[in-house]
Amino acid sequence: MREIQLQVRPGTAAFSKGQERVLKILQSARDLMISSGYHNLTLRKVAAGAGISVGNLNYYYSNKQDLLRDLLNSVIESYIEEFDKVRQDAGASPEKQFVAIIRFIIEDLGTQETTHFFPELWALSNHDSYAAERMDELYIKARAVLNDLICILNPALNEQDRQQVALFVSASMEGLTPFVGFEKPWSSQRSSISNIAASSFLHLVTTITAEDISGLAVP
Repeated sequence: MREIQLQVRPGTAAFSKGQERVLKILQSARDLMISSGYHNLTLRKVAAGAGISVGNLNYYYSNKQDLLRDLLNSVIESYIEEFDKVRQDAGASPEKQFVAIIRFIIEDLGTQETTHFFPELWALSNHDSYAAERMDELYIKARAVLNDLICILNPALNEQDRQQVALFVSASMEGLTPFVGFEKPWSSQRSSISNIAASSFLHLVTTITAEDISGLAVP
């Protein structure tokens, strides 16, 4: 599984031993969500998975909301770190960087972690305003890499247009999860789907105009 990047609230886990313990707590919470779903995630089960007592866990997290916030922050930071690495490995060409990011995201859909973890959050955000706000923050950060590349690939677009295009690309890829995700019906064809996505999205972001987005260019 992807390594969690430790992100905690100010004033907590100031020392290395505490940071190690929080990391184990976050890993335990993530693993429980993947294997059993958010509805089965309790502080007692998280503590057991981390190998600590409930009392020790309560020192860092007295409620599931704070735990969820740190977990989401840690997960997205791990993705941002990987996005940076993918861009570096792809070389200086923004086109190659964009294609590499698209391929990485779609291939990542095939992991059990992504296939199970994020749909749990989607379902939770439908009924929990706090979770919905944290999810929105997470996806804004995740789309930033797309927004940055779209700015380079299509400088004629303004900031709002770039954000809308990045949202469309991101949502289109997320929507593939039930089809090409871990053990899903089309998972064996994920590479081909990735090729289609990389080609079509690159064409989209390099050719779309403000008029296309506003509807003025529609015949």
